[in-house]
Amino acid sequence: MTPRTIALLALVLTLAGCTDVKRPPRTTSIEVSYDDLLNKKQINQNVGLGVGDKLRIILASNASTGYQWSAQAQISDPAVMVQRDHLYAGPSGVSPPGSAGTETWTFQALKAGTALLLTSYSQPWPGGAKDSWTFTAAVTVR
Repeated sequence: MTPRTIALLALVLTLAGCTDVKRPPRTTSIEVSYDDLLNKKQINQNVGLGVGDKLRIILASNASTGYQWSAQAQISDPAVMVQRDHLYAGPSGVSPPGSAGTETWTFQALKAGTALLLTSYSQPWPGGAKDSWTFTAAVTVR
């Protein structure tokens, strides 16, 4: 190799090491149907994310029963995960009365670590059924 080739190769390798190639944030979705809820009272999911990634959790919900999911999820480590929003959507299309809709939460991974996300399905008034169903996501952010 000539000295010029060595110098050029060294420059290329140096520049390659200086570039900070980051992947764009990804969105991971977890969906739980009404049939899933009828079969289990406690739903647990494990999920891995990268820093900056979003997690969308979509849970069946039927407002006509008086039940609703906790709008604000419990987050075991708010330095790792943050809730960005929560939305309710009624049944889609032409559906018979009493049909289920969905509730959707969006979370974002802030830094590496682990966090539990928890929400429960209850009747929120005094004397209403509490914590009839629970959803927990164990999140690992790398």
